[in-house]
Amino acid sequence: MSHYPPTAALLHRRAALACALALPVAASAATCQPVRVPVAPGGLLVRLENGRAQGVVVDLVAALGRKLPCPVESELLPQGRLIQSFYETFQADVLIPGSPFAYEGHEPRFVPLFHVSAHFVGRRAAKLKAPDVATLLREDWTCVLARGVSYGADYEAFKDQLDAQRRVTWVRDVGTALRMVEADRVDFTLLSPTVVYTAVGAALYRRFQLHALPELRPLETGAAISRRSFPDAMQVQVVSALRALVKEGEVGRAFAKHFPAEVLEQEFLALPRALRPLMP
Repeated sequence: MSHYPPTAALLHRRAALACALALPVAASAATCQPVRVPVAPGGLLVRLENGRAQGVVVDLVAALGRKLPCPVESELLPQGRLIQSFYETFQADVLIPGSPFAYEGHEPRFVPLFHVSAHFVGRRAAKLKAPDVATLLREDWTCVLARGVSYGADYEAFKDQLDAQRRVTWVRDVGTALRMVEADRVDFTLLSPTVVYTAVGAALYRRFQLHALPELRPLETGAAISRRSFPDAMQVQVVSALRALVKEGEVGRAFAKHFPAEVLEQEFLALPRALRPLMP
């Protein structure tokens, strides 16, 4: 779903991106093993600006570096290599965003960082009444969905029901799905507000109406910590540091830095209070 900029190839070397991220190095770095946290380009979570990696995940990696006694190393990788480095070659210690699920026989430790959920996304000009899941299954509205996008088990079941009714057009990426909605070629798509904002920007965001679908349980997103790539004692330190970031509001601050309040209200206020990140 991401498109890698031409300059990304120049930043694949670890030293280059370590400078770009400007991650802190603790005074005790010489006596402990670096924690490897590679990142992949993906909208406002990780983006390149003037040769520097920025975004929500980059801020969280930097905050993790400030919490640990060991240095944090990061490099920019394509999404496929990022997954491979964590689950197959064990050259990555932490994966953000990550999931708690086992892959290739490797079940990582997991620390929840935030929750996101699929919203109904339609044209604002269409002035459709805010729907619920039952309405969307009953009406004959047409839908477009991007392949590879998922918001958990409830979303997958709902998507399959829509597809069984032959009402879904499948496309390769989120941008194409939103352009089809805007052009009135279909009635709606299913995406989270932060994904919509990342894809279209501030000016076009207001052309869409977004409605939460409370029947679809939100997707828990967080940090996966490898059980194989570095010592147990360091794993425990990383887990503790990540939990502290959540408790101290670092996750909310990272989102507030990169998204406007309107988008974050739509993204997080629909969640049960216990699942909302602590916002500044």
